Amino acid sequence: MNQRTNPLFWSFSAGTWCGVNLRISWLMPIVLFMFPFKLGLTLGLSLFVVMFCSVLLHEMGHILAANATDGAGDEILMWPLGGLAFVQTSSPRSERITAAAGPLVNLLLCGLFLPAVLVSDALPGVLNPLTVPFSSDTFGRKLISDIQVLTFWFNWVCLLINLVPAYPMDGGQILRSFMVTRMGAGIGTEIAIRIGMAAAILLVIVDVIFLEHMLLICIAFTIILLALNEIYQMQTGEAYDDSFMGYDFSAGYTSLEKSEPPKPQPKLTLWQRWMERRKSEKLRRQLEQEEAKEKQLDAILAKVHEKGLGSLTPSESRILKQASNRYKSKGGGPE
Repeated sequence: MNQRTNPLFWSFSAGTWCGVNLRISWLMPIVLFMFPFKLGLTLGLSLFVVMFCSVLLHEMGHILAANATDGAGDEILMWPLGGLAFVQTSSPRSERITAAAGPLVNLLLCGLFLPAVLVSDALPGVLNPLTVPFSSDTFGRKLISDIQVLTFWFNWVCLLINLVPAYPMDGGQILRSFMVTRMGAGIGTEIAIRIGMAAAILLVIVDVIFLEHMLLICIAFTIILLALNEIYQMQTGEAYDDSFMGYDFSAGYTSLEKSEPPKPQPKLTLWQRWMERRKSEKLRRQLEQEEAKEKQLDAILAKVHEKGLGSLTPSESRILKQASNRYKSKGGGPE
């Protein structure tokens, strides 16, 4: 399904900022209401503002990195699970840099607000990604300091989540770019997706046995659903081109829309595609070997022309004889 026509991604424009079109999901008011309802008015609104600003900066990191590596990006969609930066990368290297730029922004924000954390009594609780470091009763006594600590915590959570090598999150995007370089776009993407699904399933198992925290369950199932969607798009021919960037939990991103969707192609299994790739590599090596033999034979014939057969080494004589036999077997010799 085209993500721009999916009701989950319906949005309205919030203007153009620094050349980037900012769109807000119609579901965002739900989050704006839910945070104060669950956490209290002051803490809930503060967390919403921190989340919105941090995710927006995260997305801008993706946009700037894509543009700086000969890619393109000019639109951000803010929605309840984070954000989507619509970018198109130019190469696997561009994809790695673009994917890493988002978590790098979170890391820089953590460093910026670390001094406020160190002078507060928030450590070590602020390092727990599963629990907001304040309650409605404790937040706001030192409002500026508390907001700085809250900003550190949220960006710390985003950093940890996006470093998980689960496609289509940032860590998974980086993993995919390496897989694509080694195995090709189709196989590399599918393997990265399956690794991400395995990581999500492992997260569910660990959470059920040891942690029993609903947030991890939600993150894991979000990864699984998005991965299944990617697999469906690949199987039905709806997947984007090789520069497709996907979605990540705190700040996802997808490639630019194409004017016409690609026509569905017959779907090969992972094994069939691997075998096809092996055949192609074998054929390429054979062609290279044949070309090298032809060059070597040309050099030997030139030597014979200049100095005669007696000038050939035993190895060169053997090569010349083998070539003569090959031509005779193909019907090129005398009857």
